[in-house]
Amino acid sequence: MNPADLLNVLQVVLGIGLVIFVHEAGHFMAARWCGARVEVFSLGFGPRLFGWKRGDTLFQIAAVPLGGYVKVAGEYSDGLGGTPEPGTLATLSVPQRFLYFSGGVIMNVIFALVVLPLVMLAGLPALQPLIGAPTPGMPAWEAGLPAGTVILEVNDTQIVDFEHLVTAVALNGSEDATLRIQRPEETPESITLTPRFDENLGFFRLGLPAGRSPDQRLVVSPEGPAAAAGLTNEDRLIAVIGQPTTLRLEEQLRRAMDGRAPMALRVQGADGSTRELRVEPRMETLEFKRIGIGALSSSIDAIRSTGPAAGLVERLGIEAGDRVIAVAGVPVWGLASIRDGLLTVEAGETLSVTVRRGGELLTLEALAEIPPVLLLGDLALEVVEGTSRIAVSAGSPAEAAGILDGDQIISVNGQATDSWPIMLETIQREVATGRTLQLEVWRDTQAGEPMKELVIQLDAAPVTLPNYGVQLDAARTILKADGLGEAISDGFGATQRFLVDVWLQLKKMLFSDEISTRNLGGIISISVISFDTASQGLPKLFFFLAILSINLAILNLLPIPILDGGHLLFLLIEGIKGSPVSERTFGYSQVVGMVMIMSLMVYVTYQDIVRWFIEPR
Repeated sequence: MNPADLLNVLQVVLGIGLVIFVHEAGHFMAARWCGARVEVFSLGFGPRLFGWKRGDTLFQIAAVPLGGYVKVAGEYSDGLGGTPEPGTLATLSVPQRFLYFSGGVIMNVIFALVVLPLVMLAGLPALQPLIGAPTPGMPAWEAGLPAGTVILEVNDTQIVDFEHLVTAVALNGSEDATLRIQRPEETPESITLTPRFDENLGFFRLGLPAGRSPDQRLVVSPEGPAAAAGLTNEDRLIAVIGQPTTLRLEEQLRRAMDGRAPMALRVQGADGSTRELRVEPRMETLEFKRIGIGALSSSIDAIRSTGPAAGLVERLGIEAGDRVIAVAGVPVWGLASIRDGLLTVEAGETLSVTVRRGGELLTLEALAEIPPVLLLGDLALEVVEGTSRIAVSAGSPAEAAGILDGDQIISVNGQATDSWPIMLETIQREVATGRTLQLEVWRDTQAGEPMKELVIQLDAAPVTLPNYGVQLDAARTILKADGLGEAISDGFGATQRFLVDVWLQLKKMLFSDEISTRNLGGIISISVISFDTASQGLPKLFFFLAILSINLAILNLLPIPILDGGHLLFLLIEGIKGSPVSERTFGYSQVVGMVMIMSLMVYVTYQDIVRWFIEPR
């Protein structure tokens, strides 16, 4: 680990520790203010690592860094009968105990109210609410929003950055969302879209990905091939030499990198001068293993009638549900091969597309009055269901073993595979055991001849990918207040918004199916996100810590026994009925609360493991 990463880790540990300290300090100060004697102030749980005693209080650092606690005298023994000693919890009135148990939550909110204005005064790195090409098949794609569109408002709420945009749409749920937008070089307008639930992500979306830098600024890895070729972060991409100009620059760059060959770029420097550079990729081997096959993604899920190729779609007669077999007579297997096939036909030429519609094979032809590659933007492709035909990755073990695009894998180590999900699960299971794979493969032959049956053996190998060390930068911005007054106003407004947003997220998770509980994160997610924000500078880290503090406040207010919210609930009951709940009821409730909290910790830890270590990234 390099020194910069070590510093980030230290910042994360201290930052999360600070949030925990603030929460426990709230309980500590409330207890002292009410006249109670604090026996223990602990950061962490379990065995004490080290500590010191000052007055009546033992201050300690404990072994398990998953929170902390404050123990007031008599806190776990009030209700045992007899006259309570002075300074114990039982001697405090209901309002005083209410203040004690809510002290941590109050301090968490105060922390955000202090930190967020300072962050806004210093300047917060953020992503502009500017979108890339909308996700095919999603509402924004159907509405024809182009890449570079800026989202100004969602339901009359001003959108300040891209994360705010995602949250606003997700919290809107299934209701129609009215967006105030500004397309490139046009005046602002309002449109209404109906969000769609994303099963993979577990919340409602419009299909609005983050956009790239409007001025095509590059991000260059300091030690990468692009830097060695002379590129800098001040350069702006003008063209990817040799790539079709009908593609957006982002698509040109991606297509060039997919080719794994040297890449020629034309860039503009900070001084306005242009130059051409050649970037030689560095092949790098990743840790995980694969055989290098993918699902066919040539089935048309939806067609857009508002795009630039709408006329060509109509003349061809393409329909949703068609499976694209060939373009310009060349077999295709997915997005990249369909794109490359369309690029072989020029505007003004006849385009032929072969599709399978039901059980019938059709060749559709039409005059392409526009560059045919624009057709791809109006088609939403999905994985072909009910088939085990595959596409092969370049440079993979599957390609080296002689497997071809379009081959149909019938079995893996004797286990039948009649669809992509079953095949993927079987291969992953066999690869995890370290076994050699024996694939039974069917391959198409000449028309009228039976399919060729092959048996191919291969081993999974570490993934080798080309590293060019350059990419288009995101649409970054700095949110900075003009003066202390505006910083306080913006910080207070952000605190209020995050309090409401966190509460609404929990409400939708617990009482509706509009946000999946799979979006909950535990200590692993907190650590990963903290490390990422720390690498972006202190303002970004403290911004995240303020949000974490607000999350901690809302979580602790939940009426679950053992949490602060559970204690507050019992105090409300005591205030109404004039006496505390019975010792038996309180004891059982603490056991139930402990089981609930432990179950929640197991669940979020499992989700973290799936999110960061199991799901493909």
